[in-house]
Amino acid sequence: MFAKQLIATASDSFALIEPDASIVEADRALQLYEQQTGYGQWKVVFPGSVILSDRVAQLFGLPLGGSALPLQDMVKAYHPEDRGKLLTLIAQALEGRRGFHCRLRVGRADGPVRMVETISDLRVRDGKVIELFGASRDVTHDMERELQMQGRLRIIQDLVADMPSPVAIVDDRLRVVDCSVMWLKAHRFVERREVVGKTLQQLFPDLPTECREEYERALKGQTVKTKRSYVSPTSNAPVAFNTVMVPWFVTDRKVGGFTIVIGWSEIAVTKAGATPEPAADQNFDGSLLDMLNSVI
Repeated sequence: MFAKQLIATASDSFALIEPDASIVEADRALQLYEQQTGYGQWKVVFPGSVILSDRVAQLFGLPLGGSALPLQDMVKAYHPEDRGKLLTLIAQALEGRRGFHCRLRVGRADGPVRMVETISDLRVRDGKVIELFGASRDVTHDMERELQMQGRLRIIQDLVADMPSPVAIVDDRLRVVDCSVMWLKAHRFVERREVVGKTLQQLFPDLPTECREEYERALKGQTVKTKRSYVSPTSNAPVAFNTVMVPWFVTDRKVGGFTIVIGWSEIAVTKAGATPEPAADQNFDGSLLDMLNSVI
């Protein structure tokens, strides 16, 4: 579990940079930050002892009280597969005079595993590294929620890809996550890579104000039903089609984005500046909507 969510990246060190003057007392600001974010402090004093705050010690299952412990005790608290990653990060920090940011697992291979996020930097004196310090917090709940969100999105993506209707999934930043082949054809795109990852504003620069307002309503959790005017490729005449935007949620009722469903597949391009009209519920085929709601 969490194997695909591990990260380990270097970060520029502030050790050799003169710090800006603090606006408020630094210790009180740090205390506030820890209380609100869940971080706890630790430091490694070379050649190899570590001092942990009670919050971090409790997270790692080590003795409380702030007494110095062997560095290996903290390393052993990590999952066996991640201990090597942690030691590599520490070695690279010392060699390259850089801090690091990582998400690694804490716990035994045969027991409960937690995901711990860590940020760190160096303290240098007379050109020599004397300490590695940082802060860590438990992000297990956040990672579990991310996994749930990814799983739900995957189900929806699998459903949407080959639907015989124009359907697109967007996230809370209005970026296209995936779409059906019919949606591509409806808007005269050829491949998914032309649209996936791009915002609706990037794809449609002349997006009418009415559309943007509808998207804002959908991101607030409303199901928006309207009519959009499209040009029929067979008759070359503008036709109003029922369109619905269905929000999808992550946990805690937070909107993750919404799904756009257009009620007919024989469309070409949106008529610029078309004014949407409220769609009558009895005229909308809700079967597709029902199916999406069943997996969201």
